[in-house]
Amino acid sequence: MPPAHSPFTVDLACPGTRDNAVTIKPDLNLNVGGLDDLRNIGTCPLYVGAVDDSGNVIADVQLAPGDSVTHFQPPTGAVSVYAVCERDCQGTAVLGYDDPDLTA
Repeated sequence: MPPAHSPFTVDLACPGTRDNAVTIKPDLNLNVGGLDDLRNIGTCPLYVGAVDDSGNVIADVQLAPGDSVTHFQPPTGAVSVYAVCERDCQGTAVLGYDDPDLTA
């Protein structure tokens, strides 16, 4: 179970579109650890996914409000990780997560 407080959070625009998706992990050739402890702490479903160098989604996971995922590992060929609110939502979308590649 993810921690009660995620080290990082990102607010996502509702409703979500391709144009307002937020890149939360660029340069996957350098940042290879994926994301840990993903939590949806908003009121809308959201997606966390990976895109290739052509901008095509090659993997994603949906998180309903209150859901969590222990780890998201982008597949080979991914260049960045994004998060976006569901396209039919009018509430709030907030993703909490930890990035194992960022250490103090």
